[in-house]
Formats: sequence, C-alpha cells, structure tokens
Amino acid sequence: MANWKRLEKLNEGKKIYYVDPRLDTKQEVWFFAAENKFRVWSDGVLHKAEAKPPQVTGPVTERFTLYQLRGALFVDVEVRKDAAVVRRGVLNGADLSTAIAPSEIEPLLARYRALGFRDGTPWNATKTQVTLRDYRKGPSTGWTVMVDGDTVIENWRKQFPTPSREAAIALAEKRIRAKEKAGFALHLIELTSASKPNPMPRPAKGAPQRTSFPKAPPLSKPKDAYAAVDAAIGILEDLHTRIPMAHFVTECLDPKADRARVASVEDAATFFLRMHKARVGRWAKAKPRAPKKGESSWAYFARVYGSITWILDGQADKDLPMFYCGNVTGGGWSCLEIDSNSDYPIDDLVELTGNADFEDLFVFHGGWHHDRSFAFDPREVSATGEQAIIPFDDNITRLPRRVKPERIVPFGHWLYKRVVSLTKVAERNLRELS
Repeated sequence: MANWKRLEKLNEGKKIYYVDPRLDTKQEVWFFAAENKFRVWSDGVLHKAEAKPPQVTGPVTERFTLYQLRGALFVDVEVRKDAAVVRRGVLNGADLSTAIAPSEIEPLLARYRALGFRDGTPWNATKTQVTLRDYRKGPSTGWTVMVDGDTVIENWRKQFPTPSREAAIALAEKRIRAKEKAGFALHLIELTSASKPNPMPRPAKGAPQRTSFPKAPPLSKPKDAYAAVDAAIGILEDLHTRIPMAHFVTECLDPKADRARVASVEDAATFFLRMHKARVGRWAKAKPRAPKKGESSWAYFARVYGSITWILDGQADKDLPMFYCGNVTGGGWSCLEIDSNSDYPIDDLVELTGNADFEDLFVFHGGWHHDRSFAFDPREVSATGEQAIIPFDDNITRLPRRVKPERIVPFGHWLYKRVVSLTKVAERNLRELS
C-alpha cells in the first residue's frame, strides 16, 4: 500500500485519490489527486493540467513515443516548429501535457528509458499492438486515426491502403493536420491489436537493453498420457522459471521468497496466498512417477501434482481465455486452473436446473466461465479409465451427446495440448512486455 502522507506532500499538501501510484520511484511519481486528477511529480516539480493546454502552432515535424506496457503508461512528444509538447499518461486513460524546449527532449527521453519505458514508434508499440490517437472537437465530436502496416484507419473502420508504411504515416500526419486546423485536439492515446504486419520498434542508440530471456527448450512428443501430464507440468515449470515476470505458477512459488513476485501480479497478494494456501509451492517435491496399475492419467495427475493455478498479469493476457479463479476478484487472473479437489457446487446447479443428469459431473477447470470451463462426463469410460472431457459453464441445460469409449481423449493428452497452446501465446505476450 502506498504512503498516502508522502503522496499528499508531493501534491503540495492537498488531498489525493487513494489509489496506488501508476509509477512510483524516488525521482518520479505518477499519481491521482482528489477528484481523480492526474499528477506527475518529476524531480521535485509537480506537473498538473493547466487551465489552458499548451498552445503550439504549425505541423508536427517529429514524434517520439515511449511505452511501459506492463503499467499501461506512455510518454509522447510532439515536436513542432515553434515548440514541443510532452504528454505523459495512462494508455486509454488520464494524461497531461506540458510544453518543453527542444533542448529538453533528449534528456527527457533518456530519463524515461532509464525508468523502464521502451522505445516504440508513434504508431505502434510492438509488432502486434498499434497506437490509436483519439482527437476531439468540443464535447461530442470525435475522430480516431491509426497506422496498421501500410494502411491508415480512421474511426476504427474506414481504411486507406497506401503503397508503403512510410506513405501511410505521411497520410496520417496530413489527416491529423487537417483535423487540427478544423479545431480538433488530441484527447487520448491507446493501443489496439494489429491486423497487419508491423515492424518491431528499435531501441534508440544508448538506450538500456531490453531484458533477454532464454528460448524454450525443444518439445518431444510424450509417449503416453502419463508422460503427457509430466511434460505439461514441465512446460509450466520452465516458463515460470525462464520468464520470472508478469506471471507465475502458484504451485512453483516459494511462499516467502516469492511474495514480491505475487504482489507484482496480484494486487491482493495476501488474500491470494491465503485463498490458495494448499496450492502454494505444491510441486516443490513433485516429480514424474510410475503410474499405478489401472490408474487413469487424471488419477495420476491428482496423485502426483494435485492442481495447476497459473496466474497472469492483466497486460499479459492478450488472446488468452482468462477468468478469475474461484470466480472471485483477488483469486487470480488465470487461463488455466485445474484442481483435483474442486469444490464447484454441482448440487446447486442440479437444484437450479432440475436436471439430475448433472449430478455425476466433476468440474475440474474453472466452473463459472462460459467457454472457459471443463468437466468430466462419467457416462462413458475408456478401457484405461479415462472419462470424456466436456465444455462446461453455469448456463448448461443438458449434457452433450455421449462420447464412445474408444474415442475418449485421455486427460493427459488434453492437458498437454492445452498447455502447449496457452504457453505459446503467453510467452509471446510476456516477451513483448519485457
């Protein structure tokens, strides 16, 4: 929790909005004052929105944009003939603008690079995230523009293909200038998913190096469903260790040494650790074992590993099927939560629907989340003791058609396929955040 008295002191002794700062270092603090007003305290100087925004004229001759993706923050500089304006703020949120002298631009950019901001372009932060600029005229007239690959897109839908990316940027700047002459002013900067190829922004000369993580080890196809369980667990353990930021696998945590890691991803770290106490560090002594005679791959998973609780930062969840563990805010933002001791209240669903066919279902993944939860259907069992896995959510009204025993996919193979798919997407997201 933030030191509220310190923030009030930075805010010239005036009231603040009691939420944690968006950026908090000894030299730089971005926070909110009373009435949710955005403030930037930088090296002893408090910056706040002026009654009138900085007045500049002439077209933009150069732009610089830095992003801190995990914090959803940006620093955007517009250079014009007579002056420059730096806009600092939250992506798709509050910001403030300050006029600066051209000679201040390079020191300012260097400062924010040292604080963890990374060079983007004014039109994209990464290969997969493009920058949308939202302009407003008066209280209700808006216009948006972005450059995606070689195409300019206005108001989200209207597309203008060009011969090259450079031509697209030139056209976007021309359209911006026309809108500014018509009375529009930049109101908001946000990121959205790219649909076309975009170049990865290069760091400026002398900028701090991006964090470099080792590549994933090569995968080998598991020989059976039990080995598939072990392989899936190994993939998650590897990702937890190899990229130790913006996510964690609860079962891999050291409850004391990793508390800061939990807090960096989950705001309610104390609540989270208490809620999942039985799962924290659960795999510390787990290792592949020989399956017992007649044991299904699910029974093997339950005996050897017990659970999976993979938690991701909200900035690392792009294209992943996310949900709150236990359907509780603070329980963890997850795309994979499996519990051999699931306490999903199936009896309540039977009573609510009046459908006794649900009584024998075992909900092992999620439970409350449409298209994100799964259950075992025991109506048919394979020769190796495996039960069919079916999609599940609270809106279910009847069971799907029975799966023939010989067509049932073992839990181990289902888990391995799902983990490979999810970690591929997650690793891409995590690397972008670095």
